[in-house]
Amino acid sequence: MRAMTNLTMILRAAVIAGSVLVPGFAVTGQAASSVTDGLPGLQVDTIGPALVRGSTTAGRFLAARHAEIVGDLVVAADLTALIIADVPDSASVRRRAQLLMVSAGRLGKAAELATGVLESNPGDPLATYTLYVDDMRNERFEGAFGHAGNVTVAGVNGILVPLLKAWALAGQERTGDAVVELESMAGEQGLGAIAGLHQALIADIGGDIGRAQAAFDFALEKSGERPSLQLVDSYARFLMRQGDAAQARELVQRFASQNPETLLIESGQAVVAGTRDPVRGVATVQQGAAEVFRNISGLLNRERLNTEALMFLRMSLALDPDNPTALFSLGQLLEQRSRGDLAVDVYRQIDACTPYHWYARLSIADALHAQDASEEAIAILRLMADERTDRADAIRALADVLRIEERYPEAIEAYDRAFERLDGAADWQFHYTRGIALERGKKWDRAEQDFLKALELEPDQPLVLNYLGYSWVEQGVQLERAKAMIETAVAKRPEDGYITDSLGWVLYRLGDYDAAVGYLERAVALEPGDPVINEHLGDAYWIVGRKNEARFQWIRALSLEPDADVEAEIRLKLDGKKEPTPLPPGKNRDI
Repeated sequence: MRAMTNLTMILRAAVIAGSVLVPGFAVTGQAASSVTDGLPGLQVDTIGPALVRGSTTAGRFLAARHAEIVGDLVVAADLTALIIADVPDSASVRRRAQLLMVSAGRLGKAAELATGVLESNPGDPLATYTLYVDDMRNERFEGAFGHAGNVTVAGVNGILVPLLKAWALAGQERTGDAVVELESMAGEQGLGAIAGLHQALIADIGGDIGRAQAAFDFALEKSGERPSLQLVDSYARFLMRQGDAAQARELVQRFASQNPETLLIESGQAVVAGTRDPVRGVATVQQGAAEVFRNISGLLNRERLNTEALMFLRMSLALDPDNPTALFSLGQLLEQRSRGDLAVDVYRQIDACTPYHWYARLSIADALHAQDASEEAIAILRLMADERTDRADAIRALADVLRIEERYPEAIEAYDRAFERLDGAADWQFHYTRGIALERGKKWDRAEQDFLKALELEPDQPLVLNYLGYSWVEQGVQLERAKAMIETAVAKRPEDGYITDSLGWVLYRLGDYDAAVGYLERAVALEPGDPVINEHLGDAYWIVGRKNEARFQWIRALSLEPDADVEAEIRLKLDGKKEPTPLPPGKNRDI
């Protein structure tokens, strides 16, 4: 308590004095330490050596927090570890450092810190699981079992603890005890499938074929009509080793028919076809425990507990570093944290021989595009599109990138190739995105057909209603129908500034200027940084006689860096060379 009070006092004093040094904020040595006068807030009472950036406890604390916020978990972990030397009695700082070490994937250092965390908080689950992982990695299975037993069984720990204890028992070659450890969990509603799977994996590794067979059958029964990929793949490999190829093939074929788009079953298909050895996917007790942490990470991620999901994935990878499923999941979590650069590094660790490699490359292209490395992303997707001509995902992703980059002719060509591969099974999103490329590429007749097809597949879809309705408004055609469509879109997405702008614009086209102003004002409030919406409001203001406000909106639109054609139009209006005039109904815009 005293240490934490001291840290708080240090921070408070540093902030008040203006002497906290974090990246981007520098205080000169002269102002801070060599004179007794200076600007307010930089005056000091004593003469001493100049401060070095990041050398103070407060500076490290704030720098660590900033690094954590922007996703630099390694930097945050290192800085927080340094703080411990300054405040060695602070349990909260030690726990924070241990948490960050786990999140950064530094499980060795995390284990060192975990012992200290448990001294002040014996029931801390994260510290306990960290020591469990350390023991399992070093084949200290009795110690691992003891750590798992020290966690209070509540919430998600009610799933974790028995599974981890079972794998620790398996490490001691106590296969029967490990299977029995999961009996209670297997009887719980909704947990039979996962408990049965782990019982089967443990029994298989332990050489108890009869128990493994029974547990696999139990897990399959509890899974209903949709068994997991992990269960199907593990059981098929087991059956092939037992000489039951027919049942293995039937199991894999059923999964493939239920999930026709996935490549992840390809390993299982190769096994039952006899072109790949039916080796165990989970071959060691460490890999078994890694599966537990990975499974729980997936559960936490579905509940939007991303930080916790990340930590459990790190623990999983500490036990099974090359697992492609865990690596792919880690990449996805890093992308969710806006760290596509780190995600790309992780995706590139995935073995090219695994089905996840295909999805990793798609994700790499997506992350590179988000980082403005569009040419590299396009190159990857072009290669992938030619590599597997039986699939539409890569060519469709390529079309999307080309459309976003405003390379419309190329995008249209890619969309058309994707449509051929879809064999008529395109969804509303495909027709919507291809329609955008066609409209922007000045091929309106085809674009209109795509938008109408999208609405046929997904009636009242607000994005499609808005785009088609707005396009009609811009052309001055079907204005009443466009109005009804956009009103429906606004009702479905009232907080969408672009759709609200569309409704204001159709009212403007129809001559209902007062109503148009109301909607356009709301659109600007919802999307204040869009130049076109601001221009629209300016036009509406001009028509209703609010000339000064109109000029203000046009000037604001120019400040938002509009496209060149929009900028030219606005400047003509500001120079008095053109006045906004509603497009007469029936007059088409040249698109």
